[in-house]
Amino acid sequence: MRLLTLTIFAIFNLANVLLAVDWQYFSITTNQAAEVKQTLDAFEKGQLTLQDLNEQAGTEGCRQLVGYYLLHTNEISVKAKLPIGRSFAGFNLFPEATNLGAQYVTVFSNDWHGWKLLGTAYNSLNLSNESIHAYAIAVKLGDGDSYVSLAKVALKYNRPDLVQEILPQLFSLKNNPQTPQKNKLNLITILTFYSVQARQKDVFIKTLKGEDMKQILQNWMVKNNVRAGCKVFKGEDIDKLRQAVEAAGQAEAKPPQ
Repeated sequence: MRLLTLTIFAIFNLANVLLAVDWQYFSITTNQAAEVKQTLDAFEKGQLTLQDLNEQAGTEGCRQLVGYYLLHTNEISVKAKLPIGRSFAGFNLFPEATNLGAQYVTVFSNDWHGWKLLGTAYNSLNLSNESIHAYAIAVKLGDGDSYVSLAKVALKYNRPDLVQEILPQLFSLKNNPQTPQKNKLNLITILTFYSVQARQKDVFIKTLKGEDMKQILQNWMVKNNVRAGCKVFKGEDIDKLRQAVEAAGQAEAKPPQ
């Protein structure tokens, strides 16, 4: 009930924005509607995955899901509201995504996908407590990727205490060889920013230990955080980091050969 109340609140506050949406963009043909229905039926039976309906289907597939929902709102099952809600979120239509996500987790409360959708939607609606709560449940239910999202939201809304609680998980992800470089840079950005804000030199040093400084300093956010840390913290280890930052700056200043 509380989630649904918040959804109504969010929709009310963004009513003027929604009036600007070109809903005609989501119009689908009769044949497309029949195909979407078959797809949703297969999803209900476990023959298709959530990724099949969203990531693999691409923008066009998600557009058709939204179009089908607009035509058959009252006929949509609770399970089907998850891929449709994710499709709404993909088009930045977060009040609708929140509405469907809230209805989904009311029934499928143990599925982290629904809570992750709510975390994203609530954050986009600037509902900080609700977003943090949703992401926290997502990680509790087993979604390791939501640790990064939870940390970002916590820092965005000035809740460094929440980042402190999940530092072991964030470092585990950062040091995992299977973590993609882009995700690793996100983690380094989060950890260096947190360490400077919280004045935790040990976290700052631990984050950068063993990293290829020349490589990670190519990311401007990491570089800014490292520069800030070098101003805040003192010691021989910090002096070495400062030298690495200066070297990276000199390399940027050199004219192309």
